[in-house]
Amino acid sequence: MNWGNKILIVIISFVVLILTMVVISVNQDFDMVEENYYEKELAYQGQMDKEKNAQNWPHDISIKQLDGYLALLFDQADLVNGKIQFFRPSDASLDFNIPLAAETNIPIEKFASGIWKVSFHWEAEGKSYYKEEKIFIQK
Repeated sequence: MNWGNKILIVIISFVVLILTMVVISVNQDFDMVEENYYEKELAYQGQMDKEKNAQNWPHDISIKQLDGYLALLFDQADLVNGKIQFFRPSDASLDFNIPLAAETNIPIEKFASGIWKVSFHWEAEGKSYYKEEKIFIQK
């Protein structure tokens, strides 16, 4: 085998490698953090105001992982209107929302193991509030 054949084999192998990488990357599934990301970015100052309001919220908000369930406690839930959003960064199909209540217990089986972002959205006395916490679910 001469040098010309060896160079041709190397070039063909390189082209096959590049084409394989292109096919693999095109078939990857990417989950967006938010569907309307750019529109929400423009309204981010409002989000910052909600977070500042939540820092001044005088009542307790807590998340605890107990035996077999996740306990969410929100004092004064009867005076507010809101929701709790569960966001799984690695798989958007696992995301879900529940209405805000004073005490909520969710079975751990409903969650996949790993990192979750829990967001509290609520309104009270004409103000909007937002609080976010990251939790790690271990089964």
